[in-house]
Amino acid sequence: MKMKKTLSILTLIAICTLVQSCYVAKKSDEFFGIETSTRNTLYLIDISGSMEGIDEGSIKDQVVREVGNKAGNQVSKVIGGKIGNILGKQVTKEATKLGAVKRKLIPAIKGLPDGKKFLVFSYNDNVTKQSNAFRVANNSSRTSSNIFVQNLKAGGGTDTLKGLLEALSTSSVEEIVLMSDGLPNGGPDAVLQEIRKVNTNNIIIHTIAFGDDADLDFMRTLAQENNGTFITSKM
Repeated sequence: MKMKKTLSILTLIAICTLVQSCYVAKKSDEFFGIETSTRNTLYLIDISGSMEGIDEGSIKDQVVREVGNKAGNQVSKVIGGKIGNILGKQVTKEATKLGAVKRKLIPAIKGLPDGKKFLVFSYNDNVTKQSNAFRVANNSSRTSSNIFVQNLKAGGGTDTLKGLLEALSTSSVEEIVLMSDGLPNGGPDAVLQEIRKVNTNNIIIHTIAFGDDADLDFMRTLAQENNGTFITSKM
């Protein structure tokens, strides 16, 4: 019985470690198929409460969530619940929409070439800026940006318009990558109409939609009208 407990705990710890370490150690020269450009890129992350929902479109997420839940339940049965619940929740958390953002964006930032200018904002009811000015990619800026991304938590409303307006008004911005489930406060039409008025400098807006309940029409139209690429996380 003691051996069974130990094996169950070690199995779940291994799963948690694998999920966490796989993406934080990786480098990538693209983000959901959008290749890293030479433009000044602002990554705009939706951290509203709906981003805590499951990223149903990703097969990998479904597998991770299922394995984590089963392993967590098994440990709970064997040792009384606390450790199993804690570790199981950690794995399940990685299968959310925001978790999917982190698993892809952290390697993308890690893979930014030296000298590339980039910036990370998050938004819900308000906008949180990692910095007010673009940062030049180096070991220090990449690491601090990824810590910022890793520590993001979902909660609050979805003021996509506020996030986009802050991003568009940032000095020297040339390209925005919006990550969201595309369910903006006030409705998508209001956001699209305002961006048509404001984006007079033809700043590129790429959109990446997360979750099966995402407003794909809104995210697709926003990208198309701003010379960007539209992607869904299930691709």
